[in-house]
Amino acid sequence: MRKDDIKRNKLPAKIMTGVFIGYLAVFSLGTFLLKDRDFSEMENRPLAQKPKFSADAVMSGEFGSGTEKYMSDQIFLKDSMMSLKTSFDLMSGRTFQNGVYFGSNGYLLQRFDRSSQFDQNMQMICDFADSCSVPVGMILVPNSIEVNADKLPHGAVTDKQLDIKESEKMENYATHFDQFIDPYERLIQLQNDGIQAFYRTDHHWTASAARATLDMWLDECGITGTDAPYEYISGYDFYGTLYSKVPAAGIKPDNFGYYFNPEGVYNIEYVMEGRTADTFVDKDQLDKKDKYGALLGGNFALLHITSNAEGGRKLVVVKDSYANAMLPMLADKFSEIWVADLRYYHTGTISELVADNGADQVLFIHNFDFINEDRNFVWLG
Repeated sequence: MRKDDIKRNKLPAKIMTGVFIGYLAVFSLGTFLLKDRDFSEMENRPLAQKPKFSADAVMSGEFGSGTEKYMSDQIFLKDSMMSLKTSFDLMSGRTFQNGVYFGSNGYLLQRFDRSSQFDQNMQMICDFADSCSVPVGMILVPNSIEVNADKLPHGAVTDKQLDIKESEKMENYATHFDQFIDPYERLIQLQNDGIQAFYRTDHHWTASAARATLDMWLDECGITGTDAPYEYISGYDFYGTLYSKVPAAGIKPDNFGYYFNPEGVYNIEYVMEGRTADTFVDKDQLDKKDKYGALLGGNFALLHITSNAEGGRKLVVVKDSYANAMLPMLADKFSEIWVADLRYYHTGTISELVADNGADQVLFIHNFDFINEDRNFVWLG
């Protein structure tokens, strides 16, 4: 073979090597030269910062692991690369990624895998209800993957919440409560009526679903439903937590909205934070990616809400984030509400909260996924 032929054969390899080296150089320089980010809007979490160098940190392995996390979090164009990879996976026919199914009509559906924690948590809640000195109600909300099961791709593998809901064991759990609300059929009806019950790109339900479910519980309590002169405020493009897991190009944003009562007068005390607010919506959060976080500004250990509601009723709510869409309307029916999130409220028990504040009722507001995974119900007391 002639020397000029050998040179020509090596040329493609040299070009590919050059492209690869250039790729590494651009991403390395971009990672080190650009200012580190403190928070990822896409992942809705704080990002690892550059670890401090010390002999002890090196010897313990802390510096090495910290550097690995730092490089992973701060890599140049990370969000764009995630979106590009997810888009290619979707185009190649994959319908499941990172725990999420790509459903029809643009729905992203989080897979449900039943665990033994579900029954453990339900038993702890039932034990509390049996021992409580005031009536206890529960609203147990099925997730989007059950209400929108018809939108799952062919061959999807997920445990059915409907099987749990219709089981004999669940029927027994329900007997421990003064009111046990299962909104599955109501949410299906909403969807059939063309009213969106769940966001397509987020794991939460909509304000419309929360209101319809609250009306069910109020009716069981003998209290007139949500009849305030509400205005529905919407028009905010919203990419939720499920989109953050599978950020494929071409997915359309949700339209985030909430109910506002112009006649309501509220004082919301963030007890552990030592501050107050007079509105349920943090409007600064509406300019960020996580629009659902605008409701109350997120999740907190303990809130004390007072309002101009008539009747003088007092309520303790034990909740997860699904309750955040319901609390503004609950406040129009109860003049005082104490709201505890057991993920963060570990300074007392719910029994003490009820007794110390003269509450008339307790209401648990949770979704299936939360009951299936959370390990903080030991704090009920």
